[in-house]
Amino acid sequence: MNKFLVADFEFTVYTKPTGRPRGFFSEILEYGWVVWDEEQKTLLGEEQSFVKPKFFPKQAKEGQDFSMITQEDLKTGIEYDQMIERLRKIYRPGETYFVAWGDSDWHVIAEACARYGVENPLQPCDYLDLSKEYQRFFNLDYRPSLKNALDTQQIELSGIWHTALDDAKNTAKLVKHMLNLGWQVTPYEERGYL
Repeated sequence: MNKFLVADFEFTVYTKPTGRPRGFFSEILEYGWVVWDEEQKTLLGEEQSFVKPKFFPKQAKEGQDFSMITQEDLKTGIEYDQMIERLRKIYRPGETYFVAWGDSDWHVIAEACARYGVENPLQPCDYLDLSKEYQRFFNLDYRPSLKNALDTQQIELSGIWHTALDDAKNTAKLVKHMLNLGWQVTPYEERGYL
């Protein structure tokens, strides 16, 4: 595989035990992704949109503060199943790596698909937790934050932290950098992060 779909999702969060709605799960509020073709050394496209939450439409205050997403932004969003259809158009199982920094994006989309009753198009064998790949490639004892990894590799940060498309673009910069340094994707059988 030589295509990398590098994604980031912003989603609702509740970390405090009080005020948490019964049955709460994180709903995606914004997505951003870029598609990188390593063989052609080219960016194939990028996309960003807000997503309307269905089950918990009033986002937790801490989620709003963290992601800077407002209720007005959410009114302009698309439905969750529309986001999944857009994902299906660019992600091809067995042909495209789905890349995110950490595993929270993977778990949020998997649980949301189950709760929405939508088939999750993502295959575990195509998923790359870039923070784990980075840790292995640079032989680290810890997993750094994306910002720390970019700083360490002297890659210029662009955009605003915790906005989905900017985070996806910055993660894609790190993917390209690691590939240029000779990184090869860890075989699925050896990954062990799902």
